Amino acid sequence: MIRYLVLLVLASTLFFGMNMQPVEAHAFAQRYDLPIPLWLYLLAAGLTVFVSFFVIVIFVTKHEKKDGPILEILDNGIGRLFVNPYFLKLLRFLSVIFFLLAISSGLFGAQNIEKNLLPTSVWVIWWVGFAFLSAIIGDLWYLLNPWRIIAEWASAAFPKLKRYYSADRFSIQSSNHIWFAVVIFIGFAWAELVWPDRAVPKSLAIAVMLYSFVTWIGMYFIGIDNWLRRGEAFTILYGLFARFSRAQLMVISSDYCSVCDSPDCHENSEETCTGCYSCFRRSKAKHRRIFLRPYGAGLLNNGAVHISTMVFVILVLSTVSFDGFADTPTWQMIFSSLLNFPIIRNLTELLDLNNSITIISTIGIAATPIIFFLVYFLFCYVVSVIVRNADQNHLPSASTQLRTIGIACVFVFTLVPIAIAYHLAHFLSFLLIYGQQIIPLISDPFGYGWNLLGTATYEVDIAIVGAEFAWYTAVLAIVVGHVVAVYLSHIMALRVFSSREIAIRTQYPLLVLMIFYTVMSLWILAQPIVEL
Repeated sequence: MIRYLVLLVLASTLFFGMNMQPVEAHAFAQRYDLPIPLWLYLLAAGLTVFVSFFVIVIFVTKHEKKDGPILEILDNGIGRLFVNPYFLKLLRFLSVIFFLLAISSGLFGAQNIEKNLLPTSVWVIWWVGFAFLSAIIGDLWYLLNPWRIIAEWASAAFPKLKRYYSADRFSIQSSNHIWFAVVIFIGFAWAELVWPDRAVPKSLAIAVMLYSFVTWIGMYFIGIDNWLRRGEAFTILYGLFARFSRAQLMVISSDYCSVCDSPDCHENSEETCTGCYSCFRRSKAKHRRIFLRPYGAGLLNNGAVHISTMVFVILVLSTVSFDGFADTPTWQMIFSSLLNFPIIRNLTELLDLNNSITIISTIGIAATPIIFFLVYFLFCYVVSVIVRNADQNHLPSASTQLRTIGIACVFVFTLVPIAIAYHLAHFLSFLLIYGQQIIPLISDPFGYGWNLLGTATYEVDIAIVGAEFAWYTAVLAIVVGHVVAVYLSHIMALRVFSSREIAIRTQYPLLVLMIFYTVMSLWILAQPIVEL
């Protein structure tokens, strides 16, 4: 019903807005004039989210703790192939080979972004592509992570290493924090958006090697699984996105949970283990099940997550948003204003930089998550006030203890569909166009003129995605993403508060937040691209 409502509202705006003044849209390689004024798109998108809330409130009056799977994948031959141990070993081997090949090409290949395998592999296939695959299919990174595979091979080959790679030498297994990953993701965000050499193959290869070293050191000191859950930012990121996907893993035995310290195991029942990749990986084939569930069901956690997880989600959302905002005329105007500050000029001279772009961009990427935190906390504070002023007779005792930080940790997973939607809206054209470069590069990874697989002469088709397609895909993705977020937020409220009336009342501030971010996201995408 929500899907049809979205299409209906968008269609109505197209009908009423014909023959009006066009404006230029953003995030495409070429200009695209919108058929109706931008404000009408923004109004329609905001109204869609607004109306969807009341549709959800009317038709969703209760919740179920368990979101039942609807189809078991392992019932057919294709599904069983993906858990075949020989097939999985082949995939893991190919993952490591590709990883080593990409690094080698960065170190020893042509230092040209279009002729070297590494930049396309990192920024297009890995950062953009794996995020989409995780949200649509499931957590493939958990299977293909080359750092994990190499560490496991090393521990198997050298018994002395196995003792360290399988143990937590600092006794932090009982903690659910991911502060290590928060710090690492901040560094990655800076590298992606600010670092001047991010597309230089040799510099990028050195950065990947340094990150690999940090990852293996972390695994050495606190164990492979524990580091992946605490410090490997991309295992955590793609795992979050995979919660949105339809794939639901299940182990029909609770024996594995008794020796598992993964935070995902807290959602398990007495008979089964649901959603824990650690248990699934260690279990026997006869105990494994893979089901298809509704999109987004995996984001319905049973309570508040750790504050570090909440911070991580906000960081992801703010980073993708700043990536789009940094190309707008508004950011150029802010940038020009900051250039007039003496402290900026002094820092530029002190650091011996050619210009102030790096400093000002660093300020922007540091300020954006702070702004997002403040806005999110403001709305969560309003929710907490509503809770405190509610009739205590209609609330469970646990709910009366919820404060701003608790509210923020309870509802933060409902923001994940928005992060996925904006990632899709901002990067889909980029992936479809520049992702084609992997076809010739796989035959000539070093840029030496090879043609190993016969694909080196392939030419990228830049017309595969038009500006009109990109704009309407972005609009639909952002609107649907926010509608899903509103739905999940409502379900979470019904889970947290025993009174449906109070649950609905607490959603009004979050609805305003969702509408605001819908409008802001589309406004950013509609701006013409301006490069500093």
